[in-house]
Amino acid sequence: MKLSTGWEQAIYVLLILNQLPRQSVMTSTALSKRLKVSDSYLKKIVKALVKENLVYSTTGKNGGFTLRKKLKDITFYDVFLAIEGRGNIFSSQHLLTNFLGEKEGHKAQQCNISISLNHIEHTLISTLSNINLDDIYQDIIKLYNLEDITQWIRLNSKTL
Repeated sequence: MKLSTGWEQAIYVLLILNQLPRQSVMTSTALSKRLKVSDSYLKKIVKALVKENLVYSTTGKNGGFTLRKKLKDITFYDVFLAIEGRGNIFSSQHLLTNFLGEKEGHKAQQCNISISLNHIEHTLISTLSNINLDDIYQDIIKLYNLEDITQWIRLNSKTL
């Protein structure tokens, strides 16, 4: 399994939107320019964040996006669901019967590989659910001066 590049981009979009002044929005074009990523791909990411109720979308001349929830209420798993989708992370093909062959295949019970994949999936979901974006943001502001991003946000956000 590999997380798509969209997952990381979504995290940074949310971190940027968190810093918007009240009654302000940011366009996906401005976000893609700041992150130096594909504008068309970022539009899909932001659309997925809107669909998952993590971001508001405002249409019109002064349209754009703003955060819908507080960072402390958004986990890595929430972003994972928005970008990677719902459903099983790992999907076993249940090949034990084929592996064992005709003579032993009829005896096949639950495959240890499937059991292991289920355990890995539950562990991953638990881990992603225990990391919220506010913890990440707090770590960032302890380590870095955010004057540049703050200035950029002031110049690139639009007031509703």
